[in-house]
Amino acid sequence: MNTKILALGLLSLALGVSGCRNTGKQATQLQSVGIAVPRAARITIDKLPEILRNVQAGRTQFDFTGICGNGTDCIYFMQENGKFYIDFEAMSKEQLPYLDSLKQFAKEHNYPIVETTYNNTPVDYGHLKYAPVLSLKVNADIDSIVKVGKQIEQTIFRNNERTVYEIVP
Repeated sequence: MNTKILALGLLSLALGVSGCRNTGKQATQLQSVGIAVPRAARITIDKLPEILRNVQAGRTQFDFTGICGNGTDCIYFMQENGKFYIDFEAMSKEQLPYLDSLKQFAKEHNYPIVETTYNNTPVDYGHLKYAPVLSLKVNADIDSIVKVGKQIEQTIFRNNERTVYEIVP
């Protein structure tokens, strides 16, 4: 678990340049001075099972992955003992209202939740020392967690089948 916390902390640092909240401006600035900025892989939701199979098989750097379409809709597929659950970290103030929406979603679907943090400093609000994380303990196989992730993206974040997500990390 400490490895996950460290990895997600490093991921949060990296997102400022190349991840979910990247508007392209920072990357363009870095590229203009000769610094290569890697571009995250991009998929639609129908390709998520393949990504999760790679995570489960240990063919990725971390034992989790995330999808992010517009900077506020970032959800992470965490793996523990071969089963998946979903985490959402509210790094910006525009993500904070989604914590309540996700709690309601979890309640409606009888998913246990855990409120925690990765000890990351919020990007643009200061009333909390650390960004809150809501963990939906779905404990599901790949097909089931993809359905839950798709449902969250569509009902809470208003995305659709054609939404393109960056894979993070």
